Amino acid sequence: MLNELNLAIVGHTNVGKTSLLRTLIQDSDLGVVSDKPGTTRHVEAIKFSLEREKKIIFYDTPGLEDSIALFDYVQRLNSDFPKQDGIDKLQQFLTSPEANYQFEQEAKVIRQVLNSHAAIYVIDIREPVLEKYHDELALLAYSDKPILAVLNFVAEASPYESAWKQLLSRVGIHMQVRFDAVFPSIEGEQRLYHSLSLLLDSASSILNMWQAHLEQQRQTRQQTAKLIIAEALVDVTAYAEKAKENIESIAKQMQEKVRKREQRAIDDLLNLYCFSVGYDSEENLPLVKGRFSSDLFNFEAIKLVGISVSKGVMSGATIGAGIDLALGGITLGTATIIGATLGGLAQVAKHYSKNIKHRLSGYTKMSIDDTVICFLSLRLIQLMVSLANRAHADRRPIILAKLKDSSWQKGKLPKSLQVSRIHQEWSTLNKFNIRRYSQQRQEVINNVADEL
Repeated sequence: MLNELNLAIVGHTNVGKTSLLRTLIQDSDLGVVSDKPGTTRHVEAIKFSLEREKKIIFYDTPGLEDSIALFDYVQRLNSDFPKQDGIDKLQQFLTSPEANYQFEQEAKVIRQVLNSHAAIYVIDIREPVLEKYHDELALLAYSDKPILAVLNFVAEASPYESAWKQLLSRVGIHMQVRFDAVFPSIEGEQRLYHSLSLLLDSASSILNMWQAHLEQQRQTRQQTAKLIIAEALVDVTAYAEKAKENIESIAKQMQEKVRKREQRAIDDLLNLYCFSVGYDSEENLPLVKGRFSSDLFNFEAIKLVGISVSKGVMSGATIGAGIDLALGGITLGTATIIGATLGGLAQVAKHYSKNIKHRLSGYTKMSIDDTVICFLSLRLIQLMVSLANRAHADRRPIILAKLKDSSWQKGKLPKSLQVSRIHQEWSTLNKFNIRRYSQQRQEVINNVADEL
């Protein structure tokens, strides 16, 4: 049995080799994905250590760019040696001058295939079967290495799929699997590795370990993601400010702090699921510019996802004992009615600020509205679910879906989270007496994570 499995990912230029590899190893930072041909210029090794000192190594290779000319060149090189087999032909090509000049990219691919246990040949079935594909498959077949053909981009039907299957059979590649790098399924991934096991019986143990590693990684990521969200919710729920003057200014400061806390949770989730968090390129992000397109304190956006918003939240009216005005989702209330909160927009402050100054003899406690916290939780939960089920080659922005059935729709916090209201020392957003690592705080975070 093998202790180290080497797999070469090969194919024509721009058929999705790097995208497939990103999806298989669940990491969007691998290589550069582009619509431009020849994006990958060198062989890149991605190594993973498994149990019992086993290893699996994937090799991302450049595209085969000029297979027609190369096939003709290889045939001419060997015209005086008719009894040479395929490997002899390839070896003679690799020692020829053109392997370092005209066919440098192709030489890198062929050299890696010969040094690997098997090759995964990636096909874009949206492309018609052209002569160049026939020639590159013939060259790869010379290697005498097991080849698994992956029919990529199968989410939509293609009129060329049957022609591709026929070509593969004609060149002696009979192991084929349909697997879309952008819209993969767990079943498709399992079929891919099962097919590799049939091709390489000696590698079945490593492939089983690799699949077990991926499943354990999925479970660990899910639990960690829930804790990331739960801690963010506790931070925001426990967050409060005291104000006597400058109510509007303090409200805006609180909003900005909460936005930054949400962004920190988004970045943590993207890092956890190995999606790029760089903001320079939108194409590599599962969010628009790394953040949600709608503002956290936009009550129209809150209503669009189906959260119940009371009339008081929208109007900024007063309720309960004392004054309870909310400025853009920030509640100004006395300690006796924390949680009985109202929302509204920032301009409400201008209307009520003078009345607040005159009617309050002491400081006013300001906290974040339940409705906003519910919206925050849903945004982060939907992001978590989307990342967990998202291919690392998928470059579309995430869009928040409208809720179907969720306790968050009622706009009320679960009991496990409500307790955070009376523990301002639990929030990292507060300026005083922070007890971030207290046992009780962590127990509440764990309870909230369980409810998620």
